[in-house]
Amino acid sequence: MLGPAALLRPPSPSFALSSPACIVEAVTLDATTRRVTWRHDDDMVAQEWCTLVMRDAGLSFVGTVVGAVGGRPLRVEYRVLAAPDGPTTAAHVRQWHGFELRTLTLVRDQNGGWMVDGSRVGGLRGAADVDLGLSPATNTLPIRRLRLPVGGSRRVTVAWVRFPELTVERAAQTYTRLDGLTYRFESGSVSAELAVDEEGLVVAYTGWRRTGIAYGPDDAEALDAFR
Repeated sequence: MLGPAALLRPPSPSFALSSPACIVEAVTLDATTRRVTWRHDDDMVAQEWCTLVMRDAGLSFVGTVVGAVGGRPLRVEYRVLAAPDGPTTAAHVRQWHGFELRTLTLVRDQNGGWMVDGSRVGGLRGAADVDLGLSPATNTLPIRRLRLPVGGSRRVTVAWVRFPELTVERAAQTYTRLDGLTYRFESGSVSAELAVDEEGLVVAYTGWRRTGIAYGPDDAEALDAFR
């Protein structure tokens, strides 16, 4: 989430991280949807609502963040899609900052190249994940994709989206698994601990704390939110 500071398909729609050596079922076979809420109480007050849907075709996050930046109301709506083998395939963002409406679309091709609002951006080639700088949701992507053992560490390259500027930058990030449910996140001069649940969803991270979670059946409406 911080910037300059995907998912491997599980045998069921659930992916548990409590055992570093294996994947086990965490909930029920038909509970493909997670509804999660977070709150940020540090330098910015914000709330987030996110729907995560896990399918054989991949993973999707559809969410909304509402808060204020620079004394101006901010509302961000996003949809992030990831392939079954891990990497992010697309991200769509719609942002209102005061009365200003802006949008952003990122699409990754099969060769690791990226298009931003329809234009190819060579500097993003090789980035595996999209990291939304205003949300803890997208930290789940590399955590699930890497499946690090306890003590393991891995550097990843991401397409980092800065808010409210809505710019996209190439960023290097390192995830180190400290124990079953805790990671150290490092990017540039930033270092922070990140607590997750057994499915790799963020519980607490740099001012964000999870305030609720619910499990349910497949939710097509969330995937279709931007159509």
